[in-house]
Amino acid sequence: MAQDIKLLSFKYSKLNVERNDDFKGELKITPNINIKNIEKYKLESSKQDALKIEFGFKVDYVSLGKVELEGRFILLMDPKLITEVLSGWKDKKMSNEINTVILNIIMQKASLKALELEDSMNLPPHIQLPRLQLGKKE
Repeated sequence: MAQDIKLLSFKYSKLNVERNDDFKGELKITPNINIKNIEKYKLESSKQDALKIEFGFKVDYVSLGKVELEGRFILLMDPKLITEVLSGWKDKKMSNEINTVILNIIMQKASLKALELEDSMNLPPHIQLPRLQLGKKE
């Protein structure tokens, strides 16, 4: 099912990053994803329906600062699946597979943008980045 879903566009409507230089205390980082709305979307280039999904992504550093992103993206999928997703969204009972696809798209795209903003404001990354380690020679 997930392989039949295509990401057509992804746009941000809000990018906000704040840093408090007077921060003292314990650092706590809390990321949060919020699906704000899901609705049917008519593609301009064809008669085909798609889904427009609006989201919010926030990384809260408590008193150190915050990163807030909002945006929307368009997913192309089978019409039956669109009906299923809209019905599930209305009842707040989307299938785990669809929910996972949507959340993964948000996490992948928004995490990259958040990392860029965190770096520019000298905030710690909200996710663990890979690191090289020296190994022992045998």
